[in-house]
Amino acid sequence: MATNITFEAGEPPKRPVVAYSSLPELSAPFFIDPASRSYKHQYSNIYFVRLIELRPIVEEHAAERWANVRGKPPLLPRILNLQRGQLCYIVGTVYMDMPLKPNVLEEMARSHYVAAPPVRPKFFSVQDSVHIEDESGRVRLVGPRIREEQEKRGGIVTGVIMGVLGVETGGGDFEVVDLCYAGMPSVFKPAANGKSKEREDAMDVDGRGEKTWVALVSGLSIGTEVAILDMKAQLLVEWLMGEGGGVEDRHIGERIARLVLVGNSLSIPVVKDDRWQKKAQAVGIAPHIPNHPTKVLASMLGDLLASSLPVNLIPGAEDPAGALLPQQPMPKVMFGGKKMEGLECVTNPTWLEVGERSLLCSSGQGIDDIFKYLPGTQRLRMARRTLEWRHLAPTAPDTLSVYPYPDADPFIIHHRPDIYVVGNQPEFETELVGDEPTRIILLPSFAQTGTLALVCLETLEVKTVTFEVPQWAGDMPAA
Repeated sequence: MATNITFEAGEPPKRPVVAYSSLPELSAPFFIDPASRSYKHQYSNIYFVRLIELRPIVEEHAAERWANVRGKPPLLPRILNLQRGQLCYIVGTVYMDMPLKPNVLEEMARSHYVAAPPVRPKFFSVQDSVHIEDESGRVRLVGPRIREEQEKRGGIVTGVIMGVLGVETGGGDFEVVDLCYAGMPSVFKPAANGKSKEREDAMDVDGRGEKTWVALVSGLSIGTEVAILDMKAQLLVEWLMGEGGGVEDRHIGERIARLVLVGNSLSIPVVKDDRWQKKAQAVGIAPHIPNHPTKVLASMLGDLLASSLPVNLIPGAEDPAGALLPQQPMPKVMFGGKKMEGLECVTNPTWLEVGERSLLCSSGQGIDDIFKYLPGTQRLRMARRTLEWRHLAPTAPDTLSVYPYPDADPFIIHHRPDIYVVGNQPEFETELVGDEPTRIILLPSFAQTGTLALVCLETLEVKTVTFEVPQWAGDMPAA
């Protein structure tokens, strides 16, 4: 039975106090020091580091998987050591030869007077071929097992570190009998490493044993020309502050410990013809100038912080944080600087710890690019695959733009989070994976769907709240 909760005038909700850490030991690789930033390095270094770090893990997994195979197939340390007809297994980096994949050299050679073809939603085609390579060479993978993996078992993309069991054919290809990946890593335990902050007052100091929630929102798109979208965002802010909805809504709202904005909080500015403005000024009519999107967002963030709700702001593809991954934090000065106490601008992707639960959050560019490689549309399975591959963005730097790291690959997943969040997806989806469960959450655009996701820190259960504003005549499409 719900209990009535009353708030005194001007009194913010009494939110639960939980431990919080930015997990610098995991998030630091995503931060690029401006003093040492350089773009002169080759992208091949990323592939080399990825293979060096993940190959021992894949080899260990492969040895366990194929320990009882008749003939005791050996591991060949180099692809160049393949011998025709010998059953063996090799480990290397997947390369997808895809005729529909964009080619940078062809784009540079194309005449500037010819319009570029429209962007394809998919690179996948029946002409695609799968190769595996290491420092010594490359071999094409063939056989029913590899086709089944492409079409029915979740697919393969460029950049994945994979082990394959099979034999070299007379034509120089490698016929695959079975394959394996690195597999899901163990769950990160922030309480065990002793590096979290404020752990002594961690969970639910009021002692009532009630659930504690983290709110997740993606794609606010503040500043669009459609006023109804900003109104929808304002409804969200009021609900989070405990000023909207019924008694049960207010009760849930006051149990929210933190809000995480997962990318695309600002909309892409639209360049318009300003001749009407000049004409209006010529006749003495002051043109209407809307508020700047950052000011609108700053005002909303200020209201949330005033209600004792801390906020993490993660940049997305549409935010002013650069196009290369990992995206760097948006400057806090854009939203008020030091006076915005409780606002933390972080990288994309980023790690967080809230209430002794680890979160790995991404704005979705990695999953969007994987989607182009695979025939299906099941993005939840693609997100699960990134955990099995132990890599957030395996298609980078081939078709996903990243910073050219000289000696690191920060997107390798060394630990599995308790909560894995992917923003800016077409629809809300979620599932639990692994023996020690990880909650995968795909967040849709709030501007399009009005969806807020709440995840419970104690049980990892998830619920959604939907906000909607009815259209009026001015927003109705013309007949």
